[in-house]
Amino acid sequence: MATVFDTSIELNNVTYGIAAIDVGNSRVKIHHDDVHLSFPYDKEWKKNVQIHFRDNVNKRYLIGLSSVNHKQTTAIVKVLQRILGHYVLNVHTLLMRNVGELSLERIENAGIDRMLGTIGALGYAKPPLITVDCGTAVTVNAVSSDRHFLGGVIFAGFSTQLYGLAKQTAAIPELTYTPPTETIGINTAQCLMAGITYSIVGGVQRAIESFTNTLEATPVPIVVTGGESQPVVDGLTSMGMNVIHQPHIVTEGILTLLSKATRENLQDSIIGKIPN
Repeated sequence: MATVFDTSIELNNVTYGIAAIDVGNSRVKIHHDDVHLSFPYDKEWKKNVQIHFRDNVNKRYLIGLSSVNHKQTTAIVKVLQRILGHYVLNVHTLLMRNVGELSLERIENAGIDRMLGTIGALGYAKPPLITVDCGTAVTVNAVSSDRHFLGGVIFAGFSTQLYGLAKQTAAIPELTYTPPTETIGINTAQCLMAGITYSIVGGVQRAIESFTNTLEATPVPIVVTGGESQPVVDGLTSMGMNVIHQPHIVTEGILTLLSKATRENLQDSIIGKIPN
């Protein structure tokens, strides 16, 4: 069965596939067809993106680019524009012009990844719904039954909390997050893993309960995503909540916008050449 990922678009008598790039705080993510790639910002990340779109694809793409990391945005656009055959599109322009997918009238501003995530989530559940994105930050976001993005809450993610504690306290070392194996920690590492997990899962639970009251619907589907989402999925599921775990809703939101945009809006969203 054909899906949004199979979309082909003709511009100027050339047929393009659609691809999504999400430039996040700590990683860049690529999604097209059944391909999902994620690169940390190490010394090879730009080369890896270039090699993929230059050597490892067999068609031309309209590449929707979304970013919450402005430092890396110019770099990746320059990399992509050096590769013949593809166009890079500003997803923010498409988001502001979207019709029917998601209304943004009730918010003052919000991270573009949060809004794109809700559009992606709407492919898996009918509104009203709640999304939870677990990355560098954890965001909990609400969409009303009439597809209005209502906003939400933001707090520090698992690794971010660990990093902050290590930097602000003398006795806590830098650690990598792992799900707790003990309910009550008997050493510093165990206490940290349990405490951070309880704080985030409990915070997400409290936000969901509050949002559900506002949305006046029960049960509200909860779509969870993000690289550090599994402890939240496990915690919410154990509480009997209606959890849908989908790891790629932000890039799927980008692909949805590309697939449904008018030809005029696609043309207007193409990013011009950036000077060296």
